[in-house]
Amino acid sequence: MLDANGVTIWLKFGGMTAAGDFYDGWHKFVPGDPRYDELLPQARQNPQVVAESTAPIYPKTMARLDEMQRKTRERNAEQ
Repeated sequence: MLDANGVTIWLKFGGMTAAGDFYDGWHKFVPGDPRYDELLPQARQNPQVVAESTAPIYPKTMARLDEMQRKTRERNAEQ
């Protein structure tokens, strides 16, 4: 799948371990990675579809998120 940025390719993988546990995930390919040029034509045929959210934005929630981001920026600036 070609990311919405038009550059990154995401390839889903999964399977089962010898112990019988299932796993899955995504492998990220960027320009310069092995197989990137090989996967790009197919990824272009399968672009990521990003839909706009229709969920309401709650002012109190947004204020809390803004405050959390501010604190994180301050903490990172101190390091």
